[in-house]
Amino acid sequence: MLSERESIIWIAEGDIGIRRMEYSPNDISLLEKWLNDEVVQDYYEGRSKTYTREQIVAKFGPRLLGNDPVIPCLILYHGVAIGYIQYYQLLSQEQEDYSVDPGKLAYGIDLFIGEPSYWNKRIGSKALKRLLAYLFEEIRADIVCVDPQTWNERAIRCYLKCGFKKTKVLEQREHLQWIL
Repeated sequence: MLSERESIIWIAEGDIGIRRMEYSPNDISLLEKWLNDEVVQDYYEGRSKTYTREQIVAKFGPRLLGNDPVIPCLILYHGVAIGYIQYYQLLSQEQEDYSVDPGKLAYGIDLFIGEPSYWNKRIGSKALKRLLAYLFEEIRADIVCVDPQTWNERAIRCYLKCGFKKTKVLEQREHLQWIL
């Protein structure tokens, strides 16, 4: 039987696909391109934060190699990688931060569309719905949390379309907590 890390190689429905990222020059180059795009940076960590290839490998390499609990994936549109989505089981401290009952199997999700020409086309919400179906139906998650920045209206619209409900503002991070 495949482990959870091996089983999410591909989730597809219609024109949207999700695949596990690989520790490959091609996948790392996609992150390097997206994380250094000024338009994407406005929604990720700000234009003052740039990433060298070495920093990307240091941050994402353990995830790509399966040595980190975060599962990194690419969002595909008609087979072309256009964004990043990751999921991870919340640790006990994160569950406490989110006010999630410690007895619940809780996951977190983060995503961004790295190709701005694909923004506002409902691709993010379609990909998120596919990943949510996987987490609830296959992994049997009880709850899924996201924490967009309070001013990120595009992300908030996406989460609303997918059924998330705002539960609180995480003051230290200036993020909203949403739970499904």
